[in-house]
Amino acid sequence: MANKDFMDPELTEEEKRETILANEDDYLEGLLAAADDAANDTKKIDIIRNERRYFSFSIHSLTDEMLKDIRKKYTKYTKNRRQGIRVADELDMPKYRASLIYNSTTKLWDNPAVKKGLEAKGICIINALDVIDAVLLPGEKDRIMDIIDDVNGFNNEELKAETAKN
Repeated sequence: MANKDFMDPELTEEEKRETILANEDDYLEGLLAAADDAANDTKKIDIIRNERRYFSFSIHSLTDEMLKDIRKKYTKYTKNRRQGIRVADELDMPKYRASLIYNSTTKLWDNPAVKKGLEAKGICIINALDVIDAVLLPGEKDRIMDIIDDVNGFNNEELKAETAKN
């Protein structure tokens, strides 16, 4: 019985409980290890153009609450006339992406010397999101967004495979 899956429909409720209790330490160890991994998972990103490395930075995962707040901040809402409620209308995708990048990285985008240098080049910089827009190319932002999704667990192929199997 120990090698049977506890979700096996042929097991009785008592057998399922016994299997879970017998493997409880493994489950706890796995849960705690997953929490540590989630908290410490970072990825290094190199910005390379024409075989020249310009700079590097690391990104980390965001909490569900942070992701929700960022999406809400850059979503335009309109009032539905029939129902009288606000509904999401449009997402300001460039600002949303820049905000995800900003919040997933260390605050290198806030450097006053970078802001001053970009302004000297005639680029209007109001905040760190403007620095991101000025420094990163659209394709680079797309690739960074893919990495942010990976760090946040959205592109987890193993999870997708298990979900599809069950």
